[in-house]
Amino acid sequence: QAAADWLAEQGAAIAALLERLAWAGQGSLMTRIHGDLHLSQVLVAQGDVYFIDFEGEPLKPLAERRAKASPLRDVAGLIRSFDYAAATAARSEEAGLGVAQRQRRAALIEEFRQISERAFLAGYRESAQAIPHQWAEPGGSAALVDLFTLEKAAYEILYEAANRPAWLSVPLQGLLGCVRRLLPPAAVAEHADV
Repeated sequence: QAAADWLAEQGAAIAALLERLAWAGQGSLMTRIHGDLHLSQVLVAQGDVYFIDFEGEPLKPLAERRAKASPLRDVAGLIRSFDYAAATAARSEEAGLGVAQRQRRAALIEEFRQISERAFLAGYRESAQAIPHQWAEPGGSAALVDLFTLEKAAYEILYEAANRPAWLSVPLQGLLGCVRRLLPPAAVAEHADV
Protein backbone atom coordinates (compact mmCIF):
# COMPACT_ATOMS: atom_id res chain seq x y z
CA GLN A 1 0.00 0.00 0.00
CA ALA A 2 2.86 2.37 0.83
CA ALA A 3 4.36 1.82 -2.64
CA ALA A 4 1.02 2.50 -4.37
CA ASP A 5 0.45 5.62 -2.29
CA TRP A 6 3.92 6.96 -3.04
CA LEU A 7 3.50 6.33 -6.77
CA ALA A 8 0.13 8.13 -6.72
CA GLU A 9 1.74 11.12 -4.98
CA GLN A 10 4.37 11.28 -7.73
CA GLY A 11 1.75 11.52 -10.51
CA ALA A 12 2.89 14.88 -11.89
CA ALA A 13 6.58 13.93 -11.74
CA ILE A 14 5.86 10.60 -13.44
CA ALA A 15 3.87 12.33 -16.20
CA ALA A 16 6.78 14.70 -16.86
CA LEU A 17 9.17 11.75 -16.85
CA LEU A 18 7.05 9.87 -19.40
CA GLU A 19 6.92 12.92 -21.67
CA ARG A 20 10.71 13.32 -21.52
CA LEU A 21 11.29 9.63 -22.27
CA ALA A 22 8.82 9.63 -25.17
CA TRP A 23 10.45 12.70 -26.71
CA ALA A 24 13.88 11.07 -26.62
CA GLY A 25 12.55 8.15 -28.64
CA GLN A 26 11.28 10.15 -31.59
CA GLY A 27 12.61 8.87 -34.90
CA SER A 28 13.03 5.32 -33.68
CA LEU A 29 12.65 2.25 -35.81
CA MET A 30 9.11 0.94 -36.26
CA THR A 31 8.50 -2.64 -37.32
CA ARG A 32 6.16 -5.53 -36.68
CA ILE A 33 6.79 -6.83 -33.20
CA HIS A 34 5.78 -9.83 -31.12
CA GLY A 35 3.68 -7.63 -28.85
CA ASP A 36 3.46 -9.99 -25.86
CA LEU A 37 7.03 -11.17 -25.50
CA HIS A 38 8.02 -12.73 -22.19
CA LEU A 39 10.04 -15.73 -21.10
CA SER A 40 7.07 -18.09 -21.51
CA GLN A 41 7.11 -17.25 -25.23
CA VAL A 42 10.74 -18.31 -25.65
CA LEU A 43 11.67 -21.94 -26.23
CA VAL A 44 15.22 -23.28 -26.28
CA ALA A 45 15.64 -26.53 -28.20
CA GLN A 46 18.65 -28.23 -29.78
CA GLY A 47 20.89 -25.24 -29.15
CA ASP A 48 18.56 -22.72 -30.78
CA VAL A 49 15.96 -20.23 -29.58
CA TYR A 50 12.39 -20.10 -30.87
CA PHE A 51 9.79 -17.41 -30.25
CA ILE A 52 6.17 -18.55 -30.15
CA ASP A 53 2.65 -17.14 -29.81
CA PHE A 54 2.82 -14.19 -32.20
CA GLU A 55 -0.76 -12.97 -31.85
CA GLY A 56 0.30 -10.13 -29.55
CA GLU A 57 -1.35 -8.83 -26.41
CA PRO A 58 -4.77 -10.52 -26.35
CA LEU A 59 -6.57 -7.55 -24.75
CA LYS A 60 -5.60 -5.16 -27.57
CA PRO A 61 -7.65 -4.86 -30.77
CA LEU A 62 -6.32 -6.73 -33.80
CA ALA A 63 -5.55 -3.52 -35.73
CA GLU A 64 -3.38 -2.30 -32.86
CA ARG A 65 -1.60 -5.66 -32.58
CA ARG A 66 -0.81 -5.63 -36.32
CA ALA A 67 0.42 -2.02 -36.38
CA LYS A 68 4.13 -1.31 -36.53
CA ALA A 69 5.74 -0.40 -33.22
CA SER A 70 9.13 -0.08 -31.64
CA PRO A 71 10.90 -3.43 -31.14
CA LEU A 72 11.96 -2.02 -27.78
CA ARG A 73 8.43 -2.83 -26.55
CA ASP A 74 9.39 -6.49 -26.82
CA VAL A 75 12.68 -5.76 -25.06
CA ALA A 76 10.73 -4.20 -22.18
CA GLY A 77 8.44 -7.24 -22.06
CA LEU A 78 11.40 -9.54 -21.55
CA ILE A 79 12.92 -7.25 -18.94
CA ARG A 80 9.69 -7.32 -16.95
CA SER A 81 9.61 -11.09 -17.36
CA PHE A 82 12.86 -11.41 -15.41
CA ASP A 83 11.04 -9.86 -12.43
CA TYR A 84 8.37 -12.54 -12.70
CA ALA A 85 10.95 -15.31 -12.95
CA ALA A 86 12.66 -13.99 -9.82
CA ALA A 87 9.32 -13.65 -8.00
CA THR A 88 8.39 -17.22 -8.92
CA ALA A 89 11.67 -18.48 -7.49
CA ALA A 90 11.24 -16.33 -4.38
CA ARG A 91 7.74 -17.70 -3.76
CA SER A 92 8.81 -21.32 -4.03
CA GLU A 93 9.14 -23.54 -0.97
CA GLU A 94 11.63 -22.42 1.66
CA ALA A 95 10.83 -25.05 4.29
CA GLY A 96 13.80 -26.09 6.36
CA LEU A 97 15.93 -23.06 5.53
CA GLY A 98 17.42 -20.98 8.32
CA VAL A 99 17.39 -17.19 8.39
CA ALA A 100 20.89 -16.89 6.89
CA GLN A 101 20.01 -19.37 4.13
CA ARG A 102 16.80 -17.50 3.27
CA GLN A 103 18.72 -14.21 3.12
CA ARG A 104 21.38 -15.76 0.86
CA ARG A 105 18.67 -17.27 -1.34
CA ALA A 106 16.92 -13.88 -1.66
CA ALA A 107 20.25 -12.24 -2.54
CA LEU A 108 20.93 -14.88 -5.23
CA ILE A 109 17.47 -14.43 -6.73
CA GLU A 110 17.97 -10.65 -6.91
CA GLU A 111 21.42 -11.16 -8.43
CA PHE A 112 19.88 -13.45 -11.07
CA ARG A 113 17.30 -10.77 -11.93
CA GLN A 114 19.90 -8.02 -12.29
CA ILE A 115 22.43 -10.11 -14.24
CA SER A 116 19.72 -11.46 -16.57
CA GLU A 117 18.48 -7.97 -17.36
CA ARG A 118 21.97 -6.55 -17.96
CA ALA A 119 23.06 -9.52 -20.12
CA PHE A 120 19.89 -9.43 -22.20
CA LEU A 121 20.14 -5.66 -22.77
CA ALA A 122 23.84 -5.94 -23.67
CA GLY A 123 23.11 -8.73 -26.14
CA TYR A 124 20.21 -6.86 -27.68
CA ARG A 125 22.20 -3.64 -28.05
CA GLU A 126 25.10 -5.48 -29.64
CA SER A 127 22.77 -7.20 -32.14
CA ALA A 128 20.88 -3.98 -32.92
CA GLN A 129 24.00 -1.83 -33.46
CA ALA A 130 23.96 -2.30 -37.22
CA ILE A 131 20.31 -1.23 -37.56
CA PRO A 132 20.08 2.44 -38.56
CA HIS A 133 18.18 4.70 -36.16
CA GLN A 134 17.49 8.41 -36.24
CA TRP A 135 16.97 9.28 -32.60
CA ALA A 136 15.71 12.71 -31.53
CA GLU A 137 18.58 12.81 -29.05
CA PRO A 138 21.46 10.60 -27.89
CA GLY A 139 20.31 7.88 -25.52
CA GLY A 140 16.98 7.50 -27.29
CA SER A 141 17.21 3.72 -27.16
CA ALA A 142 17.72 3.63 -23.39
CA ALA A 143 14.94 6.19 -22.91
CA LEU A 144 12.48 4.08 -24.90
CA VAL A 145 13.41 0.92 -23.00
CA ASP A 146 12.67 2.83 -19.78
CA LEU A 147 9.41 4.21 -21.18
CA PHE A 148 8.16 0.83 -22.34
CA THR A 149 9.27 -0.87 -19.12
CA LEU A 150 7.23 1.66 -17.13
CA GLU A 151 4.29 1.15 -19.48
CA LYS A 152 4.53 -2.65 -19.21
CA ALA A 153 4.71 -2.57 -15.40
CA ALA A 154 1.65 -0.29 -15.28
CA TYR A 155 -0.24 -2.65 -17.60
CA GLU A 156 0.77 -5.61 -15.43
CA ILE A 157 -0.63 -3.86 -12.34
CA LEU A 158 -4.03 -3.63 -14.05
CA TYR A 159 -3.81 -7.22 -15.26
CA GLU A 160 -2.82 -8.66 -11.88
CA ALA A 161 -5.44 -6.60 -10.01
CA ALA A 162 -8.14 -8.02 -12.30
CA ASN A 163 -6.87 -11.59 -12.63
CA ARG A 164 -4.24 -12.55 -10.02
CA PRO A 165 -4.31 -10.19 -7.04
CA ALA A 166 -1.75 -12.34 -5.19
CA TRP A 167 0.82 -11.33 -7.84
CA LEU A 168 0.07 -7.59 -7.70
CA SER A 169 3.22 -6.90 -5.69
CA VAL A 170 5.47 -8.02 -8.58
CA PRO A 171 4.55 -5.29 -11.08
CA LEU A 172 3.96 -2.76 -8.31
CA GLN A 173 7.51 -3.23 -7.02
CA GLY A 174 8.77 -3.21 -10.62
CA LEU A 175 7.06 0.10 -11.34
CA LEU A 176 8.27 1.53 -8.05
CA GLY A 177 11.86 0.48 -8.80
CA CYS A 178 11.78 2.01 -12.29
CA VAL A 179 10.27 5.27 -11.11
CA ARG A 180 12.71 5.58 -8.21
CA ARG A 181 15.63 4.93 -10.57
CA LEU A 182 14.45 7.50 -13.12
CA LEU A 183 13.15 10.37 -10.99
CA PRO A 184 15.58 13.02 -9.75
CA PRO A 185 17.37 11.85 -6.57
CA ALA A 186 15.83 14.66 -4.49
CA ALA A 187 12.29 13.40 -5.16
CA VAL A 188 13.24 9.86 -4.23
CA ALA A 189 15.27 10.79 -1.13
CA GLU A 190 12.22 12.32 0.54
CA HIS A 191 10.59 8.89 0.70
CA ALA A 192 13.52 6.50 0.98
CA ASP A 193 11.49 4.22 3.29
CA VAL A 194 9.05 3.14 0.51
